[in-house]
Amino acid sequence: MAPVGVARVAPLFTKMVDCFGVLTLADYQALKGLGFGAAGRYLETLKAAERDDAFSAGVPLLLLSDAPIGTLSATVGHSKAASLLALASALGAPKGLSLMTDFEAQSGDGLGYDAALTGDLAQGGFVPLGYGGAGEQGTGHQLFELPNVHLYWRGGSLGIPEPDCGFGIWQIPPLDQTLAGVGTRVDVSMIGADTRGRSPILWYPD
Repeated sequence: MAPVGVARVAPLFTKMVDCFGVLTLADYQALKGLGFGAAGRYLETLKAAERDDAFSAGVPLLLLSDAPIGTLSATVGHSKAASLLALASALGAPKGLSLMTDFEAQSGDGLGYDAALTGDLAQGGFVPLGYGGAGEQGTGHQLFELPNVHLYWRGGSLGIPEPDCGFGIWQIPPLDQTLAGVGTRVDVSMIGADTRGRSPILWYPD
């Protein structure tokens, strides 16, 4: 479908929630009232109606993708990228948006998977964002050297390797929080900038 809305860099110190479950218009309105300026939503569960609810409430979106399951390889990364690009296109997501890829709980060739996935997403017009969590492969320097990752997001787990450029988003414990007026549990993060001044690019209605 034709693109909907625009890509725009998030303001510094924006509070954000993320969740896999669906958020309603009332949820987005509650989040706005609680001072949250963005929501991270997974392409695997995001539908056009929810996109419109977020925009109606004045809450821009950060596109996410779920963690891979099973043994990883470059071939799996290419397949995952094709699926994500199709989902983004079906939602009318404009090119230039950040799209989070989850680097946690990896087995097999995790770095090969990461490189293939983020390379294809970048070629498809999106800006890969790497989420660092428990069980990911590679040192901070190896993650930094992934050529197509624009920004890194620090998850709430312990022992996460830090890329050479630092992080641009930080998840704030406790995880899996209940917020007043929001019908599903969420994680909370703060948006900032890495040492190169880079921040995530969110999906705004206009």
